[in-house]
Amino acid sequence: MTGSETATEVPAAGAIWSVEQVTAELRETYLAVAAAAVLLQRTGAGCAHPAIRLARRSGEDALDLAGDAERQLSDGIHLLRADAGHQDRATIGGLIEVLDTVRDQLAVAATRVGQLPARIRTAGRQLLDTDQHEPTTDPAAETAAGQWHRAADQLGLMTESLSSAVAALTSYTGGLSGAEAATA
Repeated sequence: MTGSETATEVPAAGAIWSVEQVTAELRETYLAVAAAAVLLQRTGAGCAHPAIRLARRSGEDALDLAGDAERQLSDGIHLLRADAGHQDRATIGGLIEVLDTVRDQLAVAATRVGQLPARIRTAGRQLLDTDQHEPTTDPAAETAAGQWHRAADQLGLMTESLSSAVAALTSYTGGLSGAEAATA
């Protein structure tokens, strides 16, 4: 690599890194806005007030714009890398590092989600046993408790799926690193 190549690659690398950081923050913000939009949709369901409708539309527009911005940022990064002939060298260690990060994130999600079904079932029991001695006969409460129970079951399945992914990644990266025999 010549001195002039190094001089031009360093600013590009710094700019790419900065934009990747912004992109990561944009994704986090996108998720927060998406969650807020879902909450607004649920809370304002059936409301025809112009302010609520405007808030819904504006939230949807913001999500669309964030998605477009993220694509533009990513396309710019890919263009710069291609123009510089930059190809990230794939190494086993790099692959293991990325897969370990994914595994750790999935494990945290499994732990968090795994705690939710018990809390949901407790809330359902509380709803149905409003008077400790007599269960409720309120159809809305019974329907809600049934829905909550089904949601808890789904979250249990989600936890099992996440745990399965964690185990698979652990086995695979262990095989790649030579720590254990790789399994198919």
